[in-house]
Parts: sequence; structure tokens; C-alpha cells
Amino acid sequence: MRFRRVLLAVAAVAAAILAQTVDKPLTNREIGSMLTSGLPESTLLLKIETAAYYGLVNLDASSAALAALKQGGASEQVLNAVMWAEPFGAALKWQQEALKWQQEEDRAAPGLPNPSGVYYRASSGWVVLPSSPVWPPFYSFSLGSRGYDVPLGGSHADLQIGGQKVGFYLRKPSSLNWRIVRLKSRGDQRLLRMVSIGHFDSVDAFEAGRTHQVQITRVASDIFTVLPISPLQPGEYALCTTVPGAANVYACHGFGIQH
Repeated sequence: MRFRRVLLAVAAVAAAILAQTVDKPLTNREIGSMLTSGLPESTLLLKIETAAYYGLVNLDASSAALAALKQGGASEQVLNAVMWAEPFGAALKWQQEALKWQQEEDRAAPGLPNPSGVYYRASSGWVVLPSSPVWPPFYSFSLGSRGYDVPLGGSHADLQIGGQKVGFYLRKPSSLNWRIVRLKSRGDQRLLRMVSIGHFDSVDAFEAGRTHQVQITRVASDIFTVLPISPLQPGEYALCTTVPGAANVYACHGFGIQH
């Protein structure tokens, strides 16, 4: 019976320590408070070990922090325990950062899908803009002209925006070199007008007068907004960016502005 009572007492102490640890991560300030209150060294060491076991530590083992604990009465064993336990808080710090990022995203773009891409927030929810790869040299070489048109599909993009309130969200963009280009229409096709400067391996550019500059703003960890600097008139457009690591290749995302 006596042994059983001892086991129950030990379990109660462990549960109390765990409850305190689960309540909040162990910090240098809390250790300092326990030192001030005169708790036994064995209790401090058990507290640190238990908190480290559950990864609930937010300790600072820098030289200045250890010196402060030493001045507060920490023994060599307690200081060594702080240094040993500090790395166990890495996962907790990562979780705290992840929660911070998520809260930041929820404020900036609630519900934005996680895959990288270009999105528009419609009244019905998030709409992803499909990407069309554009390699201008293929068209300039085959047509042998300084000015040429790159077809982007049907006469109208799937996304049609009413009015001039245009704004897009980028999730994990591979480039921040974006622009909006007004498209031409011919029959049932949308055409991206390009200008070739020289020969097959030269630099190609969007035709002057069709390009609209944009303002790019980071609103969360890996989320950016893209807004045209000047209003867009009704018509068909493409939001285009360069493709990193690929010479003279663009990725374009079509949309339309309705009357």
C-alpha cells in the first residue's frame, strides 16, 4: 500500500508538471521565476527535461541569456540543461511561425488554394487562370517577320471580368517580372502581338502600345497581388511573365474585360 501511494504521488507530481508544461512553453523567464521562488534544483531539471521531451520549450541559450540565469541563481546543472533543451523547441517555433503565416494568409487572401498559380477572386470563389506557354522564336522563325502574332486559343478567355476592377493573386510565383498585354482578335482566335528584333536567337518583345505596367505587392509569406497601374478598357488581355531559366519563354494567363 505504501509503495502504491508513492507511485500515485509521483504520478500526481508528473501530471502537474506536464499540465504546466502543456499550458505554455517553458521560457527563460519562467525558469528565472522558479529560481526566485527557491524551487529545488532537481525540480527545475525535471521541469526542463519534461518540457523538452514534449517539445514545449522556447528557451534562449545565448551567452547573455545564460549569464542572466546565472545571476538569478542558476547552477551549472541548470545552465547545462537549458543548453541541452533549447534545440527541442525548434519544432514549436516552426509551428508558431506556420500559424503566423496562416493567419497572415487568412487576412490577406482567405481560402486561397495552396498550389502555385495565378488566381482571381470572383463572387463565386477563387478562379485559377490557366497558363499558356509562349516561345516567340518558333513563330518568328516560321513566319520570318519582325512582327508576328502568337495564338492563345479561342476568341474569349474563360475568365471575363465585369467593369475595370482588375486584380490578381500570385501564389508562390517563380518570377516577379509581370505585365499585362492587350490581345488582338482575328476570327475565333486571340492573338498575342510580338516584335522580333533581328534573327532567330534574338530578343522578342511585346508590341509597344499594348503593354500595361503592373504593381506587385507582397501581402503574405508567398502571396502577391498584381494590379494594373492604369485602367484597362474592355477587351481581351493576357497577364504574362518570363519563365526563369528558359531563354525568351513566357507564361501567359488570359482574361477578358467586359463592357
